[in-house]
Amino acid sequence: MTSSRTPDASKLLSLAALMFVFGFGVMLRFQAFTDSDVPTYPHGDAARYFLYAYNLKNFGVFGNTDMTLLPADTELETARSTIKPDALVTPGYPAFLSLFLGGEYAKKQTDSARFVQVLLSALTILLAYAAFAPIRPIYGLGVAALTALSPHLVNMNLFLLSEPLFCFLLTAFVLTLSYVQAKSSSFLYLVIGLVFALAVLTRPWLQGYLFILIAYLTLSRLRIHFTKALLILLGAAIVTAPWMLRNTLTLGAAADTTLTVKSIHHGMYPNMMYEGQSDTLGYAYRADPKAPDLEKSLDYTLSVLTDRAKEKPVEYLKWYLVGKARMVLSWNIIAGAEATFVYHVENSPYFRLPRFYLSRYYMEKIHGALMLLALVSVAIVWLPRRMQRIADKNIVFLRALSLLVLYFLLMHIIGAPYPRYSIPMRPVLYGMALYPVFLAFHLVASFINANIRRLGVHDG
Repeated sequence: MTSSRTPDASKLLSLAALMFVFGFGVMLRFQAFTDSDVPTYPHGDAARYFLYAYNLKNFGVFGNTDMTLLPADTELETARSTIKPDALVTPGYPAFLSLFLGGEYAKKQTDSARFVQVLLSALTILLAYAAFAPIRPIYGLGVAALTALSPHLVNMNLFLLSEPLFCFLLTAFVLTLSYVQAKSSSFLYLVIGLVFALAVLTRPWLQGYLFILIAYLTLSRLRIHFTKALLILLGAAIVTAPWMLRNTLTLGAAADTTLTVKSIHHGMYPNMMYEGQSDTLGYAYRADPKAPDLEKSLDYTLSVLTDRAKEKPVEYLKWYLVGKARMVLSWNIIAGAEATFVYHVENSPYFRLPRFYLSRYYMEKIHGALMLLALVSVAIVWLPRRMQRIADKNIVFLRALSLLVLYFLLMHIIGAPYPRYSIPMRPVLYGMALYPVFLAFHLVASFINANIRRLGVHDG
């Protein structure tokens, strides 16, 4: 009787712990949403996303021309012809935001969008648990707890920015990967491609990882069949093909490389400062007299970067080999209003309520260690299987995430390493960070058990 009840009791305890973590994370998110004073009208990147969504909703044109001040009696066709179509951003977040907009700007519309972001952020806690629980429920619970407590993930919901949606979709994609095994149904591979593409249309840096993932799954112990690899590609194509076709027909190219050039330009300054001037931190490009020309041409940007690197080779080598990775994983949002806020807020529970500022305090204290452990985990998941203490399918999953983290770092070593860009990756990074702890715990437990058994034999 006792042995039959123990697993049920363990499951109930795990469920209770998960519900507590989820409830606390939901409380943080909803109270931050209701009690924070955020800018009434969006600005910066948020304003740009808003204009794309506004024009898409009201005129059916994807462009960021400001049409909010258009006279009410302007004919629709005249208004549509005024908007200049572009592909400077991918359509995922503007399309999401357009669901909440009406004929004119109203605060309640943006409040509705931010409220749904809170819901998505709360669901991300459960997705993070579900993605890592197949390794061990306690493992999934740890990842969920860190995801729930992250002040960056809480505060990102306050602004009209793509991070909450992208984090949700990226974690959903990771969840699909966690269920890949030797006998997975073909439908799962189609879903992997579909969810991946939705994430790509929200933040495009992810797109190249698809080919790395397919190559890895094909060569790993799973050795997925060629048809399953095609199903992943098919799922991705179903979602992205309309966007690429639109760009080709409207703009004459499947994608716009302007943001790629801008990202390389913005990330070329060591420590994100122009000539070491601390007052340019995060905005070094604004102080560079060559910036207008650097924005226009990739060849010119690379030539200037090469010339400057030749003048200070050690400084640039340290920046590109170490500094950028450290920067993108750091705590402070350097190009923001404050460490955990992208834009200035007049009031926040993090400024006055103990449960908020204490959770933030301790998350900041352990952040550096977590990021270091995540990088360590990127390497140790490739140790021989006999040393891993987990099932083969979980090893395949963690190695796929290892490749994702490496790809993420590479993209931001090439481009701009703003710490804000790592925020949607937090559930993945937390999941990787806990693996060395998990492995060390099991190695110690095995050592203790082995010694207890040996002592028992000697006593006998």
